[in-house]
Amino acid sequence: MLKKLIINNFAIINKLQIDFKSGMTALTGETGAGKSIIIDALGLLVGSRSSIDFIRTGQEQLNVQGLFEVKASSPIFAILAEYGIAHDDNQIIIKREINRKGRNVCRINNELVKTNVLRQVGKFLVEIHGQNQQQELLDEDNHINILDRFADDDFQRDLLRYAQLFEEYQSKRSRLRTIQKNSQNLVQRIDMLKFQIEDIDSAQLQAGEDDKLEDEKNQLSNFEKISSALQDSYRGLSENNVGVVDALGNVRDNLEEIMDYDSSYKELYDSINGAYYQLQDNAATIADQLENLDFDENRLDEIQKRLITLDNLKKKYGPTLDEVIEFSKNAHDELSKINIDDDTEAQLTEEIDQYQTKLLNLGKDLSKQRHRTATALEKSINRQLKDLYMPNAKFGVAFKSLDDDNLSSKGIDQIQFNLKTNVGEDYKPLVRVASGGELSRVILAFEAIIAEKMNVETIVFDEIDTGVSGRVAQAIGDKIYKVSQFLQVLCITHLPQVAAMSDIQFEIKKETVKDKTETKVSILNDLQRIEAISLMLAGTKVTDLTRKHAQELLELAQGEQQRLD
Repeated sequence: MLKKLIINNFAIINKLQIDFKSGMTALTGETGAGKSIIIDALGLLVGSRSSIDFIRTGQEQLNVQGLFEVKASSPIFAILAEYGIAHDDNQIIIKREINRKGRNVCRINNELVKTNVLRQVGKFLVEIHGQNQQQELLDEDNHINILDRFADDDFQRDLLRYAQLFEEYQSKRSRLRTIQKNSQNLVQRIDMLKFQIEDIDSAQLQAGEDDKLEDEKNQLSNFEKISSALQDSYRGLSENNVGVVDALGNVRDNLEEIMDYDSSYKELYDSINGAYYQLQDNAATIADQLENLDFDENRLDEIQKRLITLDNLKKKYGPTLDEVIEFSKNAHDELSKINIDDDTEAQLTEEIDQYQTKLLNLGKDLSKQRHRTATALEKSINRQLKDLYMPNAKFGVAFKSLDDDNLSSKGIDQIQFNLKTNVGEDYKPLVRVASGGELSRVILAFEAIIAEKMNVETIVFDEIDTGVSGRVAQAIGDKIYKVSQFLQVLCITHLPQVAAMSDIQFEIKKETVKDKTETKVSILNDLQRIEAISLMLAGTKVTDLTRKHAQELLELAQGEQQRLD
């Protein structure tokens, strides 16, 4: 249970220390005095979301500390051991600090921990019921979780086994979808490779073919220019009496006659003689080229078409012809290595069918157990509702089965809580028929039933009695007191009947200190309780009569406590 709560610089709270005891504790005071702020601070200690908006104006950081005394059997100690947090006795100290830069520091027994660890521990320390819990009850998707909380240990073990099977089942389904997607992608890849290979191979490419064709194209395109140049060159070299070769021959003959007279003449002769024979060879080569020179218009057209084909392939797979040929080779290699594993897909499909059969069988068994739990829950809730002055109200649990191929992690059931508030009416979804006061009573009915089973130390009711009055208020006070026999209960209330049922009453007030608003908390003695409850009864002005009524209410509450004990 919560033994001590210390709050510094939280909203309108400057410094506050509250010592709590077991049983039922009422927190009373005017609206806006800071009652819910205290609960928000407690929520921070057990892992709720932080915000720099919580920090008191003019301060750089807030801090909250709590001392908890925990049952030796609490699951908390296993969590602490998992994270290496020391715990010598059954007491746990939690601290949390938040500064304006957003830094969030959490400690358990002086060990730094992350917020998620705080939440793991916190869920076994404090459960806060207020507007959020009403939303939880109004969320039909959460109804199955609420129902399962009331089931026995055998059901919880079966549900855990089902959840483990379902996780494996989902994993295999995900794997199958991946394989099927990959198989589809592979088929598409195979089709693409086959197209690319056919596109390239049908062209029967040869390395360097494009360069050779370009040369041949240039020759055919410039045939007349080449022919004319070769003819003029041949005539210049070889025509008698005019040709360069004959002229050079005459020069050679003249030098031959004098080459023996001086070494320099011999060098000139050798050079001219070499040039003479070189030019003769060149003339012969030109003659051969002229003889072989031929213009074929059809061949030029073929070359141009072939070059267009090669250019298109280079644009798609190039940019060079060698790279196109290499692309084809790689495509052949990739195609030969692709393997679609039909056996794995077939095996997974068979395993999934087997898992589905197991899940369906276990899901049906869970459903039977849920139906039994629902019947017992309906009886218990309806009995509680009668105690809370809803004698004609009937609570019911409706079941709907899921399709075999759409199993959930919870089984085959969809659960909906229904309610009819008057005789002769049909059951309707709880979310559509319950008023604020009725919903508060339904929540309290749930809590009264589950109190003995709750694996938590402290429960907080934050204005759960909103929207009720009179004898219903007394009935709610009785129920909350009954819950406090199993758990420590902190209750924020504006109802004198509920406050009177508490073992301890704290009064929360708002004061102005040095031009700043501060929240003050004081524990009330018997006389002070009479004054506080008188004010709750009267509203504004307290009279002797209201004090008498308040004292009578406290005496009646004491009698109710003895009856309930």
